[in-house]
Amino acid sequence: MKRSELFSRILIIVGILLAIGAPLYFWKSTPLIHARMAEDGGWSPDVIQAEVGKPLHLKFTSDDVVHGFAVGQMDMPSVDLPPGKVTEVTLIFDKPGTYTYYCTRWCGLNHWRMRGTIEVTGASTSPESFDQTQAEPVSVPLYVSLDLDIDAPHDAPVIPQQKPSSIRGKQLMIN
Repeated sequence: MKRSELFSRILIIVGILLAIGAPLYFWKSTPLIHARMAEDGGWSPDVIQAEVGKPLHLKFTSDDVVHGFAVGQMDMPSVDLPPGKVTEVTLIFDKPGTYTYYCTRWCGLNHWRMRGTIEVTGASTSPESFDQTQAEPVSVPLYVSLDLDIDAPHDAPVIPQQKPSSIRGKQLMIN
């Protein structure tokens, strides 16, 4: 076997290994976020770290019923998370801060508790952030300005007799 032929074979093998291994490495390092009904823990993990300008790759799976995913302060459509399937989402933040993500599908009595935060660090990349005279004032969430404790127990006047079920949900989707 000639030296150039051996070198070519080694180069091809290394190229194939890189082509297979690199995507697997990045896919494996993407965090898997579990969505569960709030009574069973809600989002896990509920705090996610990100950096300004760098893509944040997330994988979601629902452990019980259909959930939805959306991020406040971002112009993105809601993403449905069917039970047992992995859904991938990529986000890019242009400003540092704390962003709230939440469930957009009714999933039970404590659906409103299904929220988490994405803590974004780094320097802002948005053009308006470089002009300090036109910086937007930070808006306070409405529940804070109304002095509401959204984590206090709020008993429902009517409680369904059956707990939500992924099997019944699937049957409703089919019908």
